[in-house]
Amino acid sequence: MSTALLDTTIDHHRDDAHGPPIANRPSAVLLDEIESNAATSDRNGTLVRSYDRMVADGLFHLLVPTDLGGASATVTEWFDTAVDVATADPSAGWLLAQGAAQTAWIAVAGSDDLVGEFFTTRHTLASTAAGDVTAEHRGDHYRLTNARWAYASGSSGATYLGGAVRTIAPDGAPETRMMLVPAEQATIRPTWDTLGLRGTASNHIDFGDTVDIPLERTFTWPRLTVRRAGPLACAISHTGWMITLSAAAVNIGAARRSIRAALDSAVTKKHRFDTIPLLQQSTFVRGIAELESRLELATSGLRALLDHLWDRALAGHGPDLETRARLRLAATASIDLTADIVQQSQALVGADALHRSHVLERLGRDSQMLRHHVAASPSTREQLARILLDSYDGPTSFI
Repeated sequence: MSTALLDTTIDHHRDDAHGPPIANRPSAVLLDEIESNAATSDRNGTLVRSYDRMVADGLFHLLVPTDLGGASATVTEWFDTAVDVATADPSAGWLLAQGAAQTAWIAVAGSDDLVGEFFTTRHTLASTAAGDVTAEHRGDHYRLTNARWAYASGSSGATYLGGAVRTIAPDGAPETRMMLVPAEQATIRPTWDTLGLRGTASNHIDFGDTVDIPLERTFTWPRLTVRRAGPLACAISHTGWMITLSAAAVNIGAARRSIRAALDSAVTKKHRFDTIPLLQQSTFVRGIAELESRLELATSGLRALLDHLWDRALAGHGPDLETRARLRLAATASIDLTADIVQQSQALVGADALHRSHVLERLGRDSQMLRHHVAASPSTREQLARILLDSYDGPTSFI
């Protein structure tokens, strides 16, 4: 099994009022804790038990600049960390990938008031665009009507909740903005009862029939209006690619874990009429070789694209429309490829892998979930392909 992602030296970043130092990769102790708790969260359908520990260790602030208490990690380091955490538990990996991305959005696009409020300590945001909410701009605030959304991952652990709304910009043009409230000012409805990723607590959130949100607690989204320039802003001002890459990182982690689980089972597993364990059988070894090669391809390709994106961001250039489309298409292919790796790992082990007590059973359910995420849906893939065919006529901010 490839260990390339596990060999990175851990770098620690500054210790200040924001909290203890942040490592650019999770500790082995934390990963063991996440892995040991994964089955419980899956069984109960509740938020991963290590959520608060992940917050305390600064994982949700990886991308945030050091002057705001973060680690100033690169986008590749963010991706690698999400893979590491997802290898321990895909639900935790999704929360980390999305939570760190959303915290970075605030660092880049949040008002001075919001940034001062949010980064006084290690707050977290659970935001979603899965709603049909409109907002009217009224001077120093927005008035929202029927402010309800689905799929707010991490909602029961986050200190802030956010929902995307449709509104009108000062120049009269349509605009989409993200609206934030402290979590205690909203209602979280425990609706998340799904096949997989059960530990993400991706519940419905409800701000109320009518609610006023101060202008300072909003920012444009999915195209961020940059308030703090720098490499991070160049890289992530178009947020859509981060969502698709989050899904890819989770499934890569699930695939990596599934190969490990298959190898663990193969030490003693024998199919009927076998005289030697699976691990000694050529068919199994060749199957593992095939899965490892596919996993390496899926991982290395995305990491190379992210390295290139970050190098250009360091030079002051953000990813253009075609680059974002190609990156997201590569990520969607990776999501499918790695979900298949999990299924093939199950097939190598056989019926044991379908028992509730076997980790491969859970990984099979988890890895199917993100194939159905809107960021990887067939309609999204069609839109991305139309960009390459020069026939896309939709809003570029959503790419």
